[in-house]
Amino acid sequence: MGDIVGDIVIGDRRKPLGRYVRFADDATQDRFAQAAEVRYHELARLDPWSGQVKVELPPEEPPRTVTERRGLLRRAHSYEVPPPRETLLLSAALARAARDGLEVPDRMAALGGCRAGIDLAAGMGEVVVDLAKDLAPVAVPEQQTHPAYRQTLRLAAELRALYDTTAAVGCADPAGCVLARSPGQWGRREEDVEVAEVRTVLAQLAAHTAGHGSPE
Repeated sequence: MGDIVGDIVIGDRRKPLGRYVRFADDATQDRFAQAAEVRYHELARLDPWSGQVKVELPPEEPPRTVTERRGLLRRAHSYEVPPPRETLLLSAALARAARDGLEVPDRMAALGGCRAGIDLAAGMGEVVVDLAKDLAPVAVPEQQTHPAYRQTLRLAAELRALYDTTAAVGCADPAGCVLARSPGQWGRREEDVEVAEVRTVLAQLAAHTAGHGSPE
């Protein structure tokens, strides 16, 4: 099976590698990949025992100011009208993934790490939420059998692991300690190649780090 070094099996084909994120430091990458695998299985375990969950997305536009005039002799009154909020109906795992997509990028930015890590987290969060929005119109029992389901959970798991690893290890290279893998390095697992539109959405990741090169 391979030689055991710590809790990593060298040469084991089952060793977690990470699919969308690449830390320049190999030891940090191993730590990240294991954290992402653990998080993925945590997410996947939520659904068999849970029903549907509502996730409310933040509005995409600022509040609108409305001015009303009540008769010629009355003073005009202005007030703000909040924009409508979009609500997604998701499985428990997808709901947790969507919340991570909304919350983790801000937490990553608060760490004050390098620009590459902050930008990557922002891009990953955006894609996770986009995928969750695409799955929301599907009936919840069918969401778990959709080809984009595992893709969304894996991406959310790597987003969370990106934050956890950066919080624990810090940034070893402010010029770019971590970057997104290029689409050609995502591998050929079933959920990567089964649906063309999923690959198209995930290609947004490359756009967020296109100017930074690659640590590969």
